[in-house]
Amino acid sequence: MNNMMLTLNAADVSKLRTMVAAVEKEMALVLGTLTTSETQPRKTALEMTWSNLVGMLDLGPEPEMRVCPECQHLCMMGATRCANCWIQLPAPATKAKAA
Repeated sequence: MNNMMLTLNAADVSKLRTMVAAVEKEMALVLGTLTTSETQPRKTALEMTWSNLVGMLDLGPEPEMRVCPECQHLCMMGATRCANCWIQLPAPATKAKAA
């Protein structure tokens, strides 16, 4: 097997998460309509293969983002500098605790 490494930037990973969710939704719609015993093994194989692929991608949750006050570029919530204009970012606002 080839040990090729896939490197994606944050925007591409976000798009990939969106595509994974869309495919999962479509699979649920299509596979939900298959009821014959003939289609059951294929349904299980497809779901298992998809689950294995998504597991290998290991996308994790969408990171929290914030907007740079200078250039309006999206930055990671924990970033200390903007990746676009390199200004020092203020500390992120803390979320109020739920009562």
